Amino acid sequence: MPKPISLLFTITLFSMSFEGVAQSPETPVTALFNAMRAHDGEQLAAQFTNGALLQRAEPGGNIKSNDISQFAGFVTQTDKYLDEKLLAVTVQQSDNLAAVWTPYVFYLDGELSHCGVNSFQLVKVGPSWKIQYLIDNMHSGDCASFIKQYSADE
Repeated sequence: MPKPISLLFTITLFSMSFEGVAQSPETPVTALFNAMRAHDGEQLAAQFTNGALLQRAEPGGNIKSNDISQFAGFVTQTDKYLDEKLLAVTVQQSDNLAAVWTPYVFYLDGELSHCGVNSFQLVKVGPSWKIQYLIDNMHSGDCASFIKQYSADE
């Protein structure tokens, strides 16, 4: 086989081998937090569907909504190192719908800031999973005990 045709054949086989690889519902969750660490707001926003919701359940039952593009802009512009560590990730999936529930610990510039729980609802869009809804809370107690509790589950 001439070299250009052989190269094209190899590239085609290589790309086809990745087409059939199923993406996990955890993929956009991991990519979201990697984008935060990298200050990449564009990559962060790409993990969400159009019209996705981003909310926080506050003490007393209030729900605070956040704009994803504003959050992505903040992530891009801040000079603070944002690092969210996930603990005891739980995934449930049925066809094109999935839920990811995970306790987290958030570090700002390497210092413990807060901890809580993330609850993601994901939908499969074509071959990819996207976040449709993310709600979190902030644990009101001691984060050291929280970390110990959820690290023991792993």
